Amino acid sequence: MEKSISKKQVIGFSLAALILTGMFFVPEVNALSPAGMKTIGMVLAFLVILITEALPLTLICWTFLGLMPLLGVTATFPAALTGFANPVVFFILASFGIAAGFTTTPLSRRILLLLMRRFGKNVSSMLFAIMLCNTIISTVVSSVPTCTVFMTICLSFLELYENEEDRRSAGRAFMIGVPLTSMIGGMMTPAGSSINLLAIGLLEQFTGTTITFVQWMIVGIPLSLVTLPVAWFILVKVYRPAEINPALVKSFIAKLDIDPKISSEEIRVLVVTAIMLVLWIMSSWFSGINIMVVALLGCCVLFLPKIGVLEWKPFIKNVNFDPYFLVGTVLCLGNAMVSNGVSDWIITLLPTFSMPIIGLVAFSAVLVFVMLIFIPVAPSLVTLMASPLIAMATGMGHSAPMIVLTLALCASNAYLLPLDTIPLITYSTGYYSMTDMPKSTALIQVFLVAVMAFWIPFACGMLGM
Repeated sequence: MEKSISKKQVIGFSLAALILTGMFFVPEVNALSPAGMKTIGMVLAFLVILITEALPLTLICWTFLGLMPLLGVTATFPAALTGFANPVVFFILASFGIAAGFTTTPLSRRILLLLMRRFGKNVSSMLFAIMLCNTIISTVVSSVPTCTVFMTICLSFLELYENEEDRRSAGRAFMIGVPLTSMIGGMMTPAGSSINLLAIGLLEQFTGTTITFVQWMIVGIPLSLVTLPVAWFILVKVYRPAEINPALVKSFIAKLDIDPKISSEEIRVLVVTAIMLVLWIMSSWFSGINIMVVALLGCCVLFLPKIGVLEWKPFIKNVNFDPYFLVGTVLCLGNAMVSNGVSDWIITLLPTFSMPIIGLVAFSAVLVFVMLIFIPVAPSLVTLMASPLIAMATGMGHSAPMIVLTLALCASNAYLLPLDTIPLITYSTGYYSMTDMPKSTALIQVFLVAVMAFWIPFACGMLGM
């Protein structure tokens, strides 16, 4: 059966083909070699195809992995695949297993029920309960699966609305609030987002220094705790979700149908998660404990007979491999940017004059948020900007870990427009438009810039980073 192609896809294919062709005819610019120019062209074409959704996500990744050696961005195909050797890509798969442990058992719904009984007096407080629950779980589970789980819960709640206009009014706030808090919660620990671990790995690669689990928590937890209520307040004021009959709210809580007694499966998931969290924290003092190894083995334990709560075949059928291939491909392109001199070229474009530490963090935060509009794939942006920002900070006599924290925490909050993988999950529901999101998220990002400019230098100084 012949499938039609949308106008958006035609534009994506045409523009990407134009970029890939044009990159062969652009002369050297400011010491940027032809290989570097090809790499930039490849990255731009990749982003165009990604944003226009011209192909399924995994197919986009496969296509560009094949094009890299074919068009001369890498010398060989194995060289094009170097990003998949990064342990971050395995952490992504492990995070889906950890998330499945929470969703296969009633754990996530039990936590939600506890919060809703405490806060579920009206729609606004219900929204806060869901956002708070999402934030808590996102501290140890990657943002993509938590966003998917809570989107499903919210969609069930929205079905209680009898009036379509009221449903859409509330749906806008809930569908924007879910990806927001998936990212806000992800700031708390390195395990909360693959972006965090990617940034730590790049810092180690470029400087030989690292950020420990506890150091990250000391910086990230206060930022999340301060940002969550502000984000909720802005969402309620901007979108004004329609109220609903309290009786219907009670009905929704009752329909969650959770046994008051916690099951043995839930206890096992909690024990495994608690052990992982303890080991992650201990990794701050014991270098032999690797965060990603703990996540991978912890995920495996959830599948063990008599101990685990998951079965392999049902799990593997439901795994979404898109994030795995997306991050792996982005890392491959990032490695090409470094080896072909693109990162060194970007360094020449950044300011070289000295800035006070607060000004440097604020400048870097604004730069990252602005660049997320043009490069809305956070792993791509982190990989591209890590080396230049580290060079800029160290050149001014400031801390490399401090600037990498700023880069990662800002890139993790990629919600000015619904172009990143996480907000795209709820954008697909149709409850809000492309222009609805920045009405609230722009204010949240401005708030984050202000808080980070003062908190990150203070916290890093206190930690000796």
